Amino acid sequence: MKLIRFGILGCANIVNRSVGFALLETSCCKLVAIASRDVHKAKEFAVRFHCEYEESYDALLRREDIDAVYIPLPDGLHKEWVIKAARAGKHIICEKSLAESYDAVKEMVLVCRSQGVHLFENFMVNYHPQHQRVFSLIQSGEIGKMVLFQGMFGCPGFDVGNIRYSKLLGGGALNDMGTYPLFMSRKLFAAEPDAVTCTLEFKGGSCEEGSCNEVGVSTDAGVDVSGSALLEFPNHKTALISFGFHQFYQNNYSMWGSEGLIRVNRAYSIPADMKPDVELQKQGGSQRIEVDAANHFVLLISAFCEAIGSDMKPDYSPLLLQARAMEALRRSAREGRTVRLSEIE
Repeated sequence: MKLIRFGILGCANIVNRSVGFALLETSCCKLVAIASRDVHKAKEFAVRFHCEYEESYDALLRREDIDAVYIPLPDGLHKEWVIKAARAGKHIICEKSLAESYDAVKEMVLVCRSQGVHLFENFMVNYHPQHQRVFSLIQSGEIGKMVLFQGMFGCPGFDVGNIRYSKLLGGGALNDMGTYPLFMSRKLFAAEPDAVTCTLEFKGGSCEEGSCNEVGVSTDAGVDVSGSALLEFPNHKTALISFGFHQFYQNNYSMWGSEGLIRVNRAYSIPADMKPDVELQKQGGSQRIEVDAANHFVLLISAFCEAIGSDMKPDYSPLLLQARAMEALRRSAREGRTVRLSEIE
């Protein structure tokens, strides 16, 4: 397989925590350089990840020794830099959520398609063997007819000034955490929702005279800090999802069927050395099915490299389908009504 040469646009926490090391561990790629608006941070990360550094994102995109880029920037910057990377002829892995609107994602896809570059949204959970095991249990009929997906992803609040609290940078709980159970419900039902009903709780306002609100929002007004949604799927299937920034930590999902229940207790954030287990409950009792440990970031990067190296035609449909469902959730919350997916064009 062709060795894919990578650059990174930005020194986000996820680079330092997982993706930077995953790029070093993936045999089909080589990390060439990292760029930051803070040159001191770029130098620090370059030493840590044994690569070169650039003093600007544009400088990194001009390099001819880079085939692909990873973009861990805030959501509000994704559209600008995905389009610039595509026009520079670079294949792209971009953090989720891909953009703040369906229209923005369509524009990004249009440019990527015109340049013939691959664009992946960093849903690493799509590649973890735990979820493949759940899907195979469903497909084999272990829980009978599927009825309900229920997924929760939430955590306590972040530090004051965290970008997740910035509307200008595309923050908010739906973009950051709600996108995961939405993705997983679509994956396990192997279908798109017909309609959605979503509620979002907003907190906001700048800290004035040294005071902040109870969730520490100190940037700009109007970010969603929690939410829930009901998704209506074909054939009377339903998904209930909840997410947020100031709740007791939850990271799970379950699939309820006519003959059993599948429960996943560590669903979206899974350490590379963890052997997660899937709980299968049926009338006769329950069993725990252990799944091998896996670095789902490495698996995603490997799939990305394979798509490039094998000259596969880029497939943008997964990006558009997720973005369309996200847009329906936003519209439902904004307008206070159930939104049918057919309304989102």
